[in-house]
Amino acid sequence: MIPPARLAPPVLLTALLLSACVSPAWDDHDYALKAGKTAESAVSAVRFARSAVAHRDRMTGPYAEVVLTEAVQDLSSVNDQFGGVQPPSDASDRVRDEVLRLTEKAESEVEDLLIQARRDGVKDPAAAVRELDRLARELSDFAEKHR
Repeated sequence: MIPPARLAPPVLLTALLLSACVSPAWDDHDYALKAGKTAESAVSAVRFARSAVAHRDRMTGPYAEVVLTEAVQDLSSVNDQFGGVQPPSDASDRVRDEVLRLTEKAESEVEDLLIQARRDGVKDPAAAVRELDRLARELSDFAEKHR
């Protein structure tokens, strides 16, 4: 079982990064920076979920469900907060579409894992870890591109 103290830093990081996404975008550059911070926040939540799936043998089922629930809530919050930022121009629409596609895919994937965990357990943990790694990599690449 992963001690709560080890899980606190990712949750705190997510909260701090989310606070960077709650102001208006003044221009395309500012909007892209907000999109990058949004992707960084999503990476944190995806890695948090990955830890629950990858270390399922070291944590109880209910604890894994709590971790996955927190990750889903974090991703939902990321999507809601960024979705509320008005793109300043047509040029920003592409950035918006790309980051929301990635974060919404991550949210959907983690929601599916939570449903599986609540039922009979994650069906294919190794495949789930690979998918979460892929999503985290795509989100990280997006964040790096929009710094």
